Amino acid sequence: MRRFALLSSLLVALIALAGTSQGARGQTVERIGISDATRQAHQLPPGLLVELASPLGYERQSASGDAGLWVGANFAQIGHPENAGRSTLDWTVHFDQREGEADAIAHANIEHTSWTRDQRGGLSVPHVVGTRGVGTILGYYEMVTPSTPGDARFEGVLAFPLDKNLHAVIRFEALQPTDDTYMVGSSVASSWNRGQVLVALAGAQLQGNLPPKIVAARSIERGRIVRGKVVDRFLDAVLGARVSLERNAGGGWTKIAGGKTDKRGFYSLRAKRRGTYRVTARFAGFTATSRTIRAGHR
Repeated sequence: MRRFALLSSLLVALIALAGTSQGARGQTVERIGISDATRQAHQLPPGLLVELASPLGYERQSASGDAGLWVGANFAQIGHPENAGRSTLDWTVHFDQREGEADAIAHANIEHTSWTRDQRGGLSVPHVVGTRGVGTILGYYEMVTPSTPGDARFEGVLAFPLDKNLHAVIRFEALQPTDDTYMVGSSVASSWNRGQVLVALAGAQLQGNLPPKIVAARSIERGRIVRGKVVDRFLDAVLGARVSLERNAGGGWTKIAGGKTDKRGFYSLRAKRRGTYRVTARFAGFTATSRTIRAGHR
């Protein structure tokens, strides 16, 4: 995947602005899982979720499966305060199995194809297991808006990979307020909607371990200890994976010691007599094995 800037300075500024302008009200968090058929087709473990966190001050008005609506701050028409309502963000999540990189997948999932591109770029999506950050996955976002001057509506799409030919696709649409005759606090409608879509895109993350892909192993303390780390295809740590230290004996492999990876994906196992060893990591039915190493003591 081509390397893009992870977060523009504009996006960082908008996140900071949203955190100060919407007060102490909380966030709404949505959790969307992958269908069993898609998950099994791509050999992904159960429990893997896409999490969306709303901008501060938004609450859930509706949610059903992979789509919903958040409502936020009040808006009013300039000179006509009786024309008022609450700002909105529609969201959807789905899993695109087409071939392509994240930028092409994001573009292909824009619904308002006649709208004008506002901005696009790389976006680093946090990968967490429980409350522990294990790494990031590089995705790509694109935003569009109508070409009509003063139209305040925005659509934003973020795509990031989970496997070969599988991307999580998150789409936000800000349709209220509709145009720049309306204000949200001190912000004109278009500035408000653009900022909230950007903040919502930046609030997405992947929750849960991906399958183990690489098991690093090396011997230390004169061969008595074998240490290493277990990571997935994005080089993010795999937490709580079962690891087995195995010794080659008579053409087969015998388990010598076992344990689990820690909160950073590392493990430490004690070898016995000198010989050829390997480490096997297992998680949710998925297995990865290290290269062979010489370890143990005489």
